[in-house]
Amino acid sequence: MTSLAREFIRSTTVTLDRLLALLPEDEQHDLLDALAGEVEGRLDTLVERTDA
Repeated sequence: MTSLAREFIRSTTVTLDRLLALLPEDEQHDLLDALAGEVEGRLDTLVERTDA
């Protein structure tokens, strides 16, 4: 992983932590579920591209 990728993940995590602190617990759960789905979909696309 490049240092740029690590910095992106770090800064995104900080932003996500701030956002989650502002949301009620049920909305935190919904947001994390949506993010997990998005990540899974993008990983599936990446795997499909590398398998082709």
